[in-house]
Amino acid sequence: MYSSDLQKWIDEAVKYLKSSWGLDASFAGQVALLFLYFHHYGLSPVITSGWRSPEKQAELLSRYNAGDRSVLAKPAIRSKHLDTNWLGQPAAHAVDISTNNPQMAANIAQALGIGAGYFFSSPDPVHYQT
Repeated sequence: MYSSDLQKWIDEAVKYLKSSWGLDASFAGQVALLFLYFHHYGLSPVITSGWRSPEKQAELLSRYNAGDRSVLAKPAIRSKHLDTNWLGQPAAHAVDISTNNPQMAANIAQALGIGAGYFFSSPDPVHYQT
């Protein structure tokens, strides 16, 4: 499907996204492709969050509720950042990626079948999920 060099990059990216950001294996493949598109279109993508512990999620919610707007959107009580696999290991189905054009990034994500927080009723411009 892809050239061997591109397939090698995607395979390495999936390993990295699983081990460093706690993403579910199939979602990691989608995020690797999303990241390539973002880079191709000059969106300067930077991953800022993947899997979160319940404690980290509560801490972000507390910061947001205290007025800290470095937390860009109000963290949900139930979040795909908190997902685990059947063994209870981190396996997030959400990732936060900052870009220099959130609307374009969201449009690309939607075209790839990835949910974009930009379009949530309470927008979360860095959030992408299955």
